[in-house]
Amino acid sequence: MSVDIVGYIPLLSIVFSSMGISFVFKDFIADLVASMVIKRNKDIKVGNRIKISAGGYITKGDIMGVGSLRTTVMEVGDGERLPSVRTGRLIKVPNYMLISNPVMIYGDTIIDEVVSYVPRPFPDSDLLVESMKEAIVSSGHGLIEVGLYQSKDDKLVVHGVFEVKTSEMADERSRILKAFLTRTKQMYTLGQNPAKVQEDKITVPLQNIEQPPG
Repeated sequence: MSVDIVGYIPLLSIVFSSMGISFVFKDFIADLVASMVIKRNKDIKVGNRIKISAGGYITKGDIMGVGSLRTTVMEVGDGERLPSVRTGRLIKVPNYMLISNPVMIYGDTIIDEVVSYVPRPFPDSDLLVESMKEAIVSSGHGLIEVGLYQSKDDKLVVHGVFEVKTSEMADERSRILKAFLTRTKQMYTLGQNPAKVQEDKITVPLQNIEQPPG
């Protein structure tokens, strides 16, 4: 039923044009029809996080309300600088844009990753893997997997994949990384001769967290 309504929008536009109805009024009708589609499908609803790709621009945010003409979205940062952090800006999105452009709808949870780059000399690899697993689990997230890779600049990459609630994913990578670094340092120190650790100055620095592995 909803698909049939969408199909009638171009036809309605032609009819309105032939009747001399303004372009603005055609958009008004298109938004009204789109709101009917949105409410019938129930894919786009209050509380959902969406990402819209339209006209070369990306709009990402949490739906705060769905009106007859506009959907109100609380903007959420996208990319590396403000990942999943609400910016405080409200965006009024014409409803027609939500059914005429690609829209990514986030679920209740999302898969994310955390990366740490470890320089030589490398600590025990099993210790690194277990430390990352413990950091993820102790942070209250679902563990997917942890892997080790060799980067091009000869660093050991510890790559953790985890499941997190979409509403809580704002800074979870930093929290997990901090727990990983703390746990790794403590376990390594306890398992080695403190004098030897001091002599070798073995550390796992936080660096290049946002770079992809390898």
